Amino acid sequence: MAQKTTDLRNLTAVVTGGSRGIGRAIAEALACADAQVVISSANAANLAEAERAMQAAGLKVSGVRCDVSNRLEVEALAATAAERMGRIDLWVNNAGISGPFGYVLDVPPEAWEQVIKVNLLGTYYGCRAALPYMIKQRNGQIINLSGGGAKRPQRFLSAYSVSKAGIVRLTEAFARDYQDHPYLRFNVLTPGMVPTDMINHFETVGPGGEAIKQLPRVLNIFGTTAEETAELALRIVREGKNGQIFEVMPRHRAIWRLLKAALRRKQ
Repeated sequence: MAQKTTDLRNLTAVVTGGSRGIGRAIAEALACADAQVVISSANAANLAEAERAMQAAGLKVSGVRCDVSNRLEVEALAATAAERMGRIDLWVNNAGISGPFGYVLDVPPEAWEQVIKVNLLGTYYGCRAALPYMIKQRNGQIINLSGGGAKRPQRFLSAYSVSKAGIVRLTEAFARDYQDHPYLRFNVLTPGMVPTDMINHFETVGPGGEAIKQLPRVLNIFGTTAEETAELALRIVREGKNGQIFEVMPRHRAIWRLLKAALRRKQ
């Protein structure tokens, strides 16, 4: 857990998918900076555990169960958060799933559709739920987490890639539509490959089961940490930019990692 500081003491934030992995790291980083945070998860047990742990550490964090693929539940999350905290200054759309790892036609259509519902529609629902509060208070920022697929499709992860590319365009659309609202900010945060439960427990179909055996090697080269993503999230909050894409693993860093891996192989 990050060391406690006090530079965001007046900030209120909602982090979807905040009970584990990247979302939890972001929520902890915000709360350690003395922000007041509401986290959500579709899993009630995970949510309760995260809420207990962070509150035991003295952090101002509370949980609300929410399935982000359900628009009404997301709207209820926003209403509950606003009631508890008095306002919503920051909304982080982090909740996401990968879906099965396999060829497009091997993935059941309902599983493919669910990835789009959770990742892309869930992000849209979050933006749509948070914005009225931010417009009313004339202040607010939204951070949408993208990922692999934002620039080019990830093999065997077609739905995930489509959803993450869509999140980038969605964020840019909000930034352009609301450019005459200078008190609003919309940015994209793209983590690197973080070994969270989502990556460590891929469901595979067809030849995807063989291809995924290469994942540990790829993670060894390009892997990042949830804490790095959380640090970048704090930077976004503090910098005040709008309509930008922030990457934990930008191109120059990825190239450097590849060069290091190549040098290791030669030794």
